[in-house]
Amino acid sequence: MKTLAVLSRKGGTGKTTVSLHLAMAAWLSGKGVLLADCDRQGSAQEWRRERSIGGPVVFSTKTAALFATQQAGQRAGRDLMVIDTSPSASEDLAEAVRCADFCLIILRPSFLDVRAVRETAELVGRFGKPGAFVINQAPPRRNGREMACVGDTVAQLAAMSRPIMPIGLRARIAYQSAVAEGRSVQETAPQSAAALEIAGLWREVEAALWPVAVPAAAG
Repeated sequence: MKTLAVLSRKGGTGKTTVSLHLAMAAWLSGKGVLLADCDRQGSAQEWRRERSIGGPVVFSTKTAALFATQQAGQRAGRDLMVIDTSPSASEDLAEAVRCADFCLIILRPSFLDVRAVRETAELVGRFGKPGAFVINQAPPRRNGREMACVGDTVAQLAAMSRPIMPIGLRARIAYQSAVAEGRSVQETAPQSAAALEIAGLWREVEAALWPVAVPAAAG
């Protein structure tokens, strides 16, 4: 079983929305998924209660119990555990990073969000874990061009020596509407721009978690 930690020390970044949508993308692709809800607000649990059909198993837990939750998921034959972390102190995030095979650091394209992720990126580095930034809630392009805040954010993140996922997520009402129904955008609007974004982000995450071995050259 692989473990994906979705991290943000700052509230309002859309971390839970990203966690839910990636868990759903994995489940829709046929994987057995456990979503560990470590957020004190229990938003992932609220989403699961709204859902009347099958989907990922959502388990409310504390970061101190993540290793035990991970072991239980492995015994149950799950393929993936997604950790929806709480925007909290470094000691809580540290346990999630410790358990993770890959870390996604979520932020919006803003000065304060960039400042907040620096310590998280350093924490991931101290544990020697692979990971990447995901820019979420980015404003739409105007006349085909990115807003200045997106370019500024990319430039500042580049200085932190950690990759940025090539698929970012735009600020779209479709995400919140789907979550309110206990669904994902891939279910409510499968041909929408939001659904294509999530599918693309999941492909990048899946490749990071299950890299394809390159055959050795002959000779």
